[in-house]
Amino acid sequence: MNLGDFNEESVKPEFIYKKNPLVPHSYQIFQFKTEKDNYEPVGTYNLLDTDEAEELTEKRVMNLIAVMNQRKRMIDLSSLTNARTLYTMVPMKPEDEDQKIIFRTYDGSGVSKENAILVIEKGVFHE
Repeated sequence: MNLGDFNEESVKPEFIYKKNPLVPHSYQIFQFKTEKDNYEPVGTYNLLDTDEAEELTEKRVMNLIAVMNQRKRMIDLSSLTNARTLYTMVPMKPEDEDQKIIFRTYDGSGVSKENAILVIEKGVFHE
């Protein structure tokens, strides 16, 4: 019996998310800070395509947080969308304090469509 995956999932995750109570179609991203023994806000995920179903948006955020936590299991979104998700990291200037990542959806016809923007504090991704 291999409990490796079970133990991995039970460890307190480095990143979590919560719906932003003040901004519709927005999620706050928090990082666990060991020196404070608490989660601190480090970014936001803002939906640009407000026609997207809230259920799909939250599952996209869950997958994003899973990737940030280096988890292997993702939620299969194929039954909810027929589009590919693409992303672009906006080039940073030395004076920028935040990294911006723009997510786009592409359904195979025409050009991709802006879907969401992730704004995260510089250094969170250890670049």
